[in-house]
Amino acid sequence: MILVKTFYAYNDLRNYSYLIHDNHTDHAWVIDPFEAAPIIDYIKKNGLVLKGILNTHQHFDHIRGNAPLMEAFNAEVRKLKNAEKLKLSENFVLESLDTPGHTMDHQAFLWKQDNTPLALFSGDTLFNSGVGNCRGGGDVGSLYTTTKMLKELPKDTLLYPGHDYRLRNLEFALTVEPENKLIKDRIYELKNMSTEDLPAVSLEEEMKVNPFFRLDSAEIQHQLGMSADKDLFVKLRSMRDQW
Repeated sequence: MILVKTFYAYNDLRNYSYLIHDNHTDHAWVIDPFEAAPIIDYIKKNGLVLKGILNTHQHFDHIRGNAPLMEAFNAEVRKLKNAEKLKLSENFVLESLDTPGHTMDHQAFLWKQDNTPLALFSGDTLFNSGVGNCRGGGDVGSLYTTTKMLKELPKDTLLYPGHDYRLRNLEFALTVEPENKLIKDRIYELKNMSTEDLPAVSLEEEMKVNPFFRLDSAEIQHQLGMSADKDLFVKLRSMRDQW
């Protein structure tokens, strides 16, 4: 069985790092390490073998823990090509997807079992109820194309993003779709939960509340005064930047 361990950094950026391990072989991979110390402790306490490190992109908060992990376990950072598959166990792989937008060299990692997607480690491309900004070397047109691609993944694919921005993103989503009761309900739920208790959410659930997935919403189109998908996406990203 493949297990996912989430590490949350209590910093202003609200980073998530992930450790994936096979409980039969004890082999492990780390994605976007921010704070190395708790990851090192977890690996040692559970007798895991760190096989390598994957980074969705090169922003400092996603590679900060690389060097300490490399030193502690003599591990290496792996850079995968688009569509390259990293074997986790007999039936499980991580497949690299080029996902330009937040940065132009951004990648996401799709966790598959027998070629069926289970989860997406999306870095700063796709967040809960939002998408990444493009201010650090990205391009909003590319982000639009990438988001369209990710929307075509199976609806039960779970989302593991690079940051916990979900409450702030939902509050923004409510400004452009104020009659969406699900957004209101989700905000209420989040305000009564701790970050550690937040579950991974499926893309199907995201499509109900994430405005960047809801470009066909008549209410959003009315609020923004436009209907073309790409125009709406670009406008939403600009509004979110200033919100």
